[in-house]
Amino acid sequence: MLTPSSGTVGLGRALLWAAVVLALALTAHFEAGGHLPPPSVIALLGALLLVVTTLAVRRQIRWPGGLALAGLGQYALHQVFSFLGGACAAATLPDGGVHAHPAGPLTAALATEDCVGADLAGFDPGMLAWHTLATVVSVGLLVGVERGVWLLAAWLVRPLSVQPLRLPVVRRAPVLVGPETPVGPVDVHVAPERGPPSSALVMDLAA
Repeated sequence: MLTPSSGTVGLGRALLWAAVVLALALTAHFEAGGHLPPPSVIALLGALLLVVTTLAVRRQIRWPGGLALAGLGQYALHQVFSFLGGACAAATLPDGGVHAHPAGPLTAALATEDCVGADLAGFDPGMLAWHTLATVVSVGLLVGVERGVWLLAAWLVRPLSVQPLRLPVVRRAPVLVGPETPVGPVDVHVAPERGPPSSALVMDLAA
């Protein structure tokens, strides 16, 4: 029986939620001017997010649950992106000049204290707006997919109801029954009528 909460369908739903939330979080963070972590870190975040979504898809996810899942995911991913994004804060040189540490892989970012957590400096309204938009779009898309998957599953496993065939009722008119006719062969021989006795017979009786 098709069960959207487990098996291949459940894994597919979990993969879809994880992929959409992660992709929109990356897009929102980048469009807002944030720095992205290396691909290895993104892959690790995707695996962790998949574990969370696998637990979440045991039931149908509706708008309240979807907003909670996607919103917390966007917030957590934003914090990780900001901390491990490899952005470098500007440093002042002795001659008064300003230079920046090169932004690069995670190893290069961890090598300098100025590079780790540089995006966590303060509140950015643009970043908040982008992540909020990503949350709403992801929930609107995925909740619609959820509804379609569960409706399809309910349609496929519904019991087959066979409606009885209704035939039109024909009312018969009453038939007048006549006298009963004999069954079997009927003797139609008619005996001849008997007349007066003959004169010879009368004379014999008189003698």
